[in-house]
Amino acid sequence: MHPFPHVSIRAALALLYLIVFGSLLAFTAFVWLLARMPATRVSSHAYINPIVAVALGYFVANEAITARTLAGTALVLISVFLILRKDK
Repeated sequence: MHPFPHVSIRAALALLYLIVFGSLLAFTAFVWLLARMPATRVSSHAYINPIVAVALGYFVANEAITARTLAGTALVLISVFLILRKDK
């Protein structure tokens, strides 16, 4: 029995891509934005990412979108709007 499972070259390259672009570049952009914008505005991306993932799943992988998904999406978007709106 091998201590590590066999990893295909495609899976290894996908992991490398996620490490480089999903972590290093994203973190660099996050820190750069944090120096130039309020933290609440910069951190709002964390709430929007799942909505982008749902949309990609729907359009790319033909995943179903249910009423619960739409309700959750609406709640997230309303929440982000309330967080980011300027009080007048």
